[in-house]
Amino acid sequence: MAGMIGRIFGNRYEIVELLGGGGMAQVFKGWDRSLQRAVTVKILRENLCSDEEFVRRFQREAQAVAGLSHPNIVNVYDVGREGKTDYIVMEFIDGPTLKEVIRSRAPLPPEEAVELAKQICDALEHAHERGIIHRDIKPHNILITRTGRVKVTDFGIARSIAQNTMTMDRSIVGSVHYLSPEQARGLPVDEKSDIYALGVVMYELLSGQLPFQGETPIAVALQQIQEQPQALSVLNHRVPPALEQVVLRAMEKEPARRYGNARAFRQDLERVFTGQVAGRLPHADDDSPTVRLDGAAARIDAELAATERKEEGKGARRADPGKGKRSWGVWAAGLLTAVLLLASLTFAWTRYMSVPEVTVPKVKGIRVTEAIERLEKLGLRAETNYVFDNANAHMVIAQDPDENQVVKQNRVVKLTVSQGPKLIRVPNVTGKALRDAQVALKEANFTVSAEEVFDENPVGTVLSQSPAANSEQPGDTVIQLRVSKGPEVKATMPSLVGSKLQEAQAKLEPLKIDLKLKLQENATLPPWTILAQEPSPNAPLKPGDPVTLTYCIPPANASPAGPVKSSVRVFVPNDGKEHMVRIVFLDEQGGQKELYHQRHKAGEIVSQEVATTGRGTVQAYVDQMVYWERKVE
Repeated sequence: MAGMIGRIFGNRYEIVELLGGGGMAQVFKGWDRSLQRAVTVKILRENLCSDEEFVRRFQREAQAVAGLSHPNIVNVYDVGREGKTDYIVMEFIDGPTLKEVIRSRAPLPPEEAVELAKQICDALEHAHERGIIHRDIKPHNILITRTGRVKVTDFGIARSIAQNTMTMDRSIVGSVHYLSPEQARGLPVDEKSDIYALGVVMYELLSGQLPFQGETPIAVALQQIQEQPQALSVLNHRVPPALEQVVLRAMEKEPARRYGNARAFRQDLERVFTGQVAGRLPHADDDSPTVRLDGAAARIDAELAATERKEEGKGARRADPGKGKRSWGVWAAGLLTAVLLLASLTFAWTRYMSVPEVTVPKVKGIRVTEAIERLEKLGLRAETNYVFDNANAHMVIAQDPDENQVVKQNRVVKLTVSQGPKLIRVPNVTGKALRDAQVALKEANFTVSAEEVFDENPVGTVLSQSPAANSEQPGDTVIQLRVSKGPEVKATMPSLVGSKLQEAQAKLEPLKIDLKLKLQENATLPPWTILAQEPSPNAPLKPGDPVTLTYCIPPANASPAGPVKSSVRVFVPNDGKEHMVRIVFLDEQGGQKELYHQRHKAGEIVSQEVATTGRGTVQAYVDQMVYWERKVE
């Protein structure tokens, strides 16, 4: 595979650097020039690309895996062929494998190991529910992101249960140290084989070593079938008994004694530190005899036995057969196993061929049912993710890939669908002080509007709310509050006739009425005495109502010899404005003399005593209007 760096596959994926490889493929870091993101590109080795059956099988399995979409599973983006080179494009994970973590840090703290295992359970549950078995769970196929999220990868040899792909022909497929007993015996497998493998991974995480080790793959496979692992608590005293029981149950030899599914496994992991773990199922005899070997393991065992007999026969003819001859026989059997493994793996690429390309339609902004129908007509599959949004419920608000992107058929298009605004329970604030109610409602993401009304409750008390308490409403909903402003003061018109004008004004001022004044000469009553009022006493009043008061002034009299003094009192209108007050004297000859000139604020009372000589008229003006006048005789 020389010269791969810099090559572009599918007119889109540029090879950047070599990450690693195995017997089946090499793994490169790539760059998706269309979506501007890093990807992982697996390129099938040249000797396998020529095997049409293998390529077809691998493509079929890659398509099955592409249907898995889960936060703990590495996404498969694309499969294709460039010339005679077959490739698969996956999500790029910038982080170590779990095997690297084990090598550098194992044994891990039990809490950390459990957290990692729970995420692997989530990935397996998602795959198993869709009929996909991984069949090669091991630390090498588990990646850890920089944020600590688990990503299970390399479902390339997974099998779809429904389609019954990748028949094992009763041969061993998978990494021997993590094989389930049924895999080692060449029997059909189901999701419980993945559970067994995860149990082995947990054993390695917690102890720092594998449960079964041997000089050859055959020896390890036989241990998987026959032997019990060394107690975890002996290897790591920090492992709680409950956690050890969970791991041992996952590693039971008989599938029926393991956890029924990944969810049950996860549930026990969640309870492991609470002492509520079910643990292992009871055995009639835990030291059971060696199980019957059939299938692949039986053949391997028979091959090993034949090799040993052959060596023994040679030994009868030779006094010293030598250690090298026996070792050669063991390694010959190991080589046979490797050949069987490679033969099985070649089935993994059989359906890996070019898939027709289609253009992703625009489905953003339409109802999800219509969106799915459009995608399925083009051979695409939809995966929906419902989120709270202000858009109408069941409307597609985002899609990935975006419209007009060219992708392979059977590609998953992720649809983000609105389920409407998030509904929040309205707190009960009736009876609370307004300030406390505002705080509670704003913390719940509501907007507050308050209306003050007269009520017997203390000022500031919330009397009612709408929408009602404990109802569910979208965020930012306006909650209408009716708040007490105390009991209503019911005002009535006081009796003011006979009182002085200044006294009457003082009584009326708190009522916020519209006061009007009238003058009337009277020779018998003291000046400024109220002669009449409108409305009459005890009539109801409310702010802004008009009130008219008539008060008296002395009548005009002949002026005595010498200066005549006149007392002038002006009530400046209480209308919120400033007014000019002027007092002038008009003599009989038409002359005019200004006696007073000054601006006053609204509601002020201006009292001035002016002296005049001769006959004439004293006038008081408010702005340009005659307010008061008196003849001087």
